[in-house]
Amino acid sequence: MLIQPDKLRKLLILIFCALFLFLAIQVRFDMLFMHVIDNGASLVIKNLIPRGVQNWISLGGLFAHYWILVPAMVLVSSLLYFMNYKIAMWWFIVTQVLSMLLALTISFILQIHWVSGPKLGPTIPNILLVWWLQLLAIVVVIIMPRFVKNRRMRQGLTMFAIIFWWLMLMVCIQRNDMPFSSGLGSLFFGYFWWQLSEYQYRKRAKHWRHVLEIDTLI
Repeated sequence: MLIQPDKLRKLLILIFCALFLFLAIQVRFDMLFMHVIDNGASLVIKNLIPRGVQNWISLGGLFAHYWILVPAMVLVSSLLYFMNYKIAMWWFIVTQVLSMLLALTISFILQIHWVSGPKLGPTIPNILLVWWLQLLAIVVVIIMPRFVKNRRMRQGLTMFAIIFWWLMLMVCIQRNDMPFSSGLGSLFFGYFWWQLSEYQYRKRAKHWRHVLEIDTLI
């Protein structure tokens, strides 16, 4: 099967769900703790990072756009299709759409406020970062092992993907004034959603192949 078994998966789902809920409570009740983290992270990332690191952040900024992300998602979906993982392709598309709808709903609940009328604060989790996390996860966990056999190279590419995601987070803070709490929420929610979607795929892929009568690998 495309998704390998993982004894820690259920535990990771619970841990990252709990972390996101804790963060969401802090944001919803506008706790001082979150203001300290957001302002401190903004100060460091905007003013105190060395120039050499800033160059790498600028590299991440080249990719922190929906007009790059969406074609990349289409490319990954097409690759899954041509590898004859049609159920996986639809699983990837559906989970991405659902993550967007859920992120928008959560953001409305957490960030809606009234100051001379209703206003909505920055999305938490940030949808761009959640989608990038999901995309990088499927590339690293599912696609890359089928093309890269060298273990050290896979580990190096995995580390690059992690750093690449954090660079985009810092770009969003620098250029878009995104609160660090929104990026942290993207990490907690995104990883929770990834593990949950993996669990659902392993549980239901065979069922959907039978229901849809598709000749496909799972």
